[in-house]
Amino acid sequence: MIDRTVPGFLPSAHGLRFANRWPATPAFWLGAGYVHLGIGNVADGLCGGMCFVVRDRWEAAVPAPEAANPPPAGSPLFGEIVRRQVDSFDGLVRLPLRFWAMAALHPTRPNGWSRLTGLGSHGAVTLRREWPRIRAGIDAGRLPQVGLVRAAGPSPLMLGRHHQVLAWSYRLDAAAGTLAVRIYDPNWPGRDDVELLVGLDRDATGRQAVTMAQSTGEPLLAFFEAPYSPP
Repeated sequence: MIDRTVPGFLPSAHGLRFANRWPATPAFWLGAGYVHLGIGNVADGLCGGMCFVVRDRWEAAVPAPEAANPPPAGSPLFGEIVRRQVDSFDGLVRLPLRFWAMAALHPTRPNGWSRLTGLGSHGAVTLRREWPRIRAGIDAGRLPQVGLVRAAGPSPLMLGRHHQVLAWSYRLDAAAGTLAVRIYDPNWPGRDDVELLVGLDRDATGRQAVTMAQSTGEPLLAFFEAPYSPP
């Protein structure tokens, strides 16, 4: 059994106190004079920006904001989270494209990931390629940003169904074939017990398969290390 944690970090102490639930309001306003155009809708969620803000402050040894409710539009904290949400999209292209590819090529699709790449199921790819990167970050005392793929399908409109979290700890039992990755999830503020659960099982044909779930019940098809950039 291997149990590792980013020293000193706890979502209940260092995460944002409020949940990722926002009223329908534009993320930005563009224009001049009497003409203004709202861009984006924060009701779709700001999970990436919230995770970036938590990691920013953790690495700078700055305490988390005390606010118990989402900050109103126009406030400094709201602006900070929105700006970091844009940053979390990695140029507004790379991260959405990564989510789209993982969802569009999921093995449940007729021309899924395993058929197109030869790398096997998304679960196998997660364990072989993505998990070592996340593990290395935690072992080094960092908080890896993690993208959670929650739905399969080719539509780019499904982007809002996926999610971003921070990994801060893991428990690996090689003998039992189980892995639990503890996360700060902006949808579950104040909780230190939210986990991504991974296990090795057998499918109907007897072949080894990877199972994945989130302890809070949301669907989980795959996860990967998402990019983080300092402010």
